Amino acid sequence: MANDVRRNLFVAIVGVPNSGKSTLVNLIVGEKISIVSPKVQTTRRRIRGIANFGEVQLVFTDTPGFFFDGERRLSKLESIISSNFWKSSRDSDLILLLIDSTVTNLEPSVGFLEKMEKARRRVVVAINKVDIAKKENILKIASLLSKFACIDKIFMISAFIGDGVTDLVEYLKGMATEGPWLFGDHQSTDADMKFRLSEITREKLFLMLSNELPYSAYVETEFFAETEKKAKIHQAIVVMKDSQKPIVIGHEGKMIRIIREMAGLDMKSLLNKKKLELRIFVKVRKKWVEKKEYLLDAGIIDN
Repeated sequence: MANDVRRNLFVAIVGVPNSGKSTLVNLIVGEKISIVSPKVQTTRRRIRGIANFGEVQLVFTDTPGFFFDGERRLSKLESIISSNFWKSSRDSDLILLLIDSTVTNLEPSVGFLEKMEKARRRVVVAINKVDIAKKENILKIASLLSKFACIDKIFMISAFIGDGVTDLVEYLKGMATEGPWLFGDHQSTDADMKFRLSEITREKLFLMLSNELPYSAYVETEFFAETEKKAKIHQAIVVMKDSQKPIVIGHEGKMIRIIREMAGLDMKSLLNKKKLELRIFVKVRKKWVEKKEYLLDAGIIDN
């Protein structure tokens, strides 16, 4: 295929935490790029998912859930995450705002749209989870959105079951502009393998300990090597307090074994390996968010 007929579009998927951004990226790309958990701020930095449709390459940036300015003073980690969000939004060709139609507090999304209006940025909106939302809630959202001139198009979707997503993708393909692809024909993400392996374990950590563990915990892949049939991985789950370490380990090591088993299954699938040697231990790094080297280890900032 000649390069001069190729088109591309960079799309920043934005929204409040747990609005379904990661689920939508994974569905469109056809591969698990972003982890999903009930924990707020699971996504901490921009993660790109790449989907190719004929001559069109769509590059989706799964952004951290945005904070509504003025709600409260942000912690150090939240400030970094918020900065990652705004950078991802600025660097995109198009902003896709995802709104969870099951929630009643729409102030964060309205606040974001007001900012986009002032900045004269165009926005496409996808009202998500319409398969489980109350009709009156969906109508309320549609009514609120009608006053914003910055919105080009509104879609009703369910990222979980796929309803309405095909129409959304077709629209995005139509918005792509002519230019060379920046990623390979078979590349699904720009995240390196160590980061993806870390994210798999962090997902399992938060799935198992969503209420017990602060979201400041992270996973670092310290060693990764593979052959044709086998992979060897050493990881550290990093917490901020001594009291959190036994929570992750569990009674007689039961919790960390469960996390290792769950993560190992996903890693085998990702790496396409028959054998996997996965070692996970827990360590404490107090006030790690104050040090750049640890923020790099956590994958929250780039070099």
